[in-house]
Amino acid sequence: MGEFWSAIKPTFPDPHMLRSRIYASTHLAVIETSWLTLGECACDQFHFLIPLRQAPVVKLEKHRYSLKERCVFPCNPRQPHRIEDTGIVDFQALVIYIDKTLLLEVAEELYGHRHLELTNECFEYSPALQELINSFIHEYQAQQPGSSLMLECLATQAAVVLLRESHNNLCHPTFQSEEYRNKKLITQAIEYIRDNYQNNISLNDLASQTHYSSYHFLRLFKQHTGKTPFAFLLDVKLEKAKTLLKHTDNSIEEICYLSGFSNPSHFSQIFKKKTGLSPSQYRLL
Repeated sequence: MGEFWSAIKPTFPDPHMLRSRIYASTHLAVIETSWLTLGECACDQFHFLIPLRQAPVVKLEKHRYSLKERCVFPCNPRQPHRIEDTGIVDFQALVIYIDKTLLLEVAEELYGHRHLELTNECFEYSPALQELINSFIHEYQAQQPGSSLMLECLATQAAVVLLRESHNNLCHPTFQSEEYRNKKLITQAIEYIRDNYQNNISLNDLASQTHYSSYHFLRLFKQHTGKTPFAFLLDVKLEKAKTLLKHTDNSIEEICYLSGFSNPSHFSQIFKKKTGLSPSQYRLL
């Protein structure tokens, strides 16, 4: 897997890789893992933790960060951090390591400076980043002629997206286009939906997160996500229901309310319409 992975490997102590899959190129490594280390970690490269199931709590420089599923938590090179023992038993995550030299070169291209420091603040695992990571994994597995070149192109694109979407000391508002600012505001609205899906969210509540009118917000949200806010909210509720059905012993009625639905009959009807299965049938899969 080359020198880049050799430099990273000591910081990812899963010696037999029994619970990890590694996809590494010259400048980027993507690790799919269910291995959770509670020891202190530090790495010479920039890296990003993306919890997919059971997000942990990370202690970093005397601060505690409660991570969220499907959000990206960045760490700077040589920044010590540790995951706290909160009783997690079903952990699943992606870890992205990106070569420090590459990210600094991309930062200079985007912002005119190489003195990059990422803010330890979660941001959305966006569709754009998901597509790049999936493409990287697919290209790595395919091993077609030209794979090395394709992987390095994807690594550079991932570096650009990570810098655009993360919070850092170089992304001053003067560098941000209106389109970029709109995307940030829609991301805030998405985070609000994910944090408040159990509540009765109105269009005005969501629009207030962006300081736009309801009409303007509705248009921007659909432009950036391809869905209306309420279609997106429904998807969030259904994903929560699926997780509870698979990983808890709660009754269907309890799962209905925990997922933000107000009526068990309506919940079952919507669930079957969207998945083709009743909640009980889905649980048995």
